[in-house]
Amino acid sequence: MKNAAGVVAGIALLAPIRAVHERICVRKLALVLLCGLGTGLAGCMSFQDVPPREYYVLDDLAKAGASRPATPAGRVLLVNPASASPFYDTQNLVFSRSPGQRAYYQFAGWTERPGRRLSELLMRRLEARGGFKSVAVTTAGIKGDFVLSIRLEEFYHDTGANPGSVRIEVSAELVDYAGRTIVARRTFAQSVPAAGENAQAAVSAFNQATTALLDELSAWVESVATQPRAR
Repeated sequence: MKNAAGVVAGIALLAPIRAVHERICVRKLALVLLCGLGTGLAGCMSFQDVPPREYYVLDDLAKAGASRPATPAGRVLLVNPASASPFYDTQNLVFSRSPGQRAYYQFAGWTERPGRRLSELLMRRLEARGGFKSVAVTTAGIKGDFVLSIRLEEFYHDTGANPGSVRIEVSAELVDYAGRTIVARRTFAQSVPAAGENAQAAVSAFNQATTALLDELSAWVESVATQPRAR
């Protein structure tokens, strides 16, 4: 009886050890399966080796005062918040390895969504150029002469050919506020080569492309707004 009791006690002591061993085995198996399925662990690196996510600021490289002041049109321009294609309506940096394919950088992002940031930069540029009496957002509650709407159609790093280039495409529409009529529509596109096939090089090229696009877009808005309107 004593021997039987000892055996039972030994089994009871081994039970917790066996449970711990099983949990360890399950964790190891899960890690192996994740690595085998390629779920983004980058060669089965440990979590301590995962690099931190970095955020970049989309910027207008034009120097302050670089735009030549235009003759004020005496008109007020209202700017709608920019809309964006769903895949680009995010803080993630987007890249493409082949036509029709898009993906997000895993460890890089924008401090603001590109569409929202583009609206801010465009308003600053238009104000600096001095082509309008004032420039304000449509939610400011003031009356305007024109309403400008822009939509971000494309905004990605094309890595199909090393080191690739960035591509930006924006559609714009200018509306006569009083007449509720479309004055003009146009699509703007810019492509700038990237210095390397990485997020940092892409951001530098994005800033250059954004600056060039703002040059073209702001000049177009002023030109169209100053043309005589039919009565």
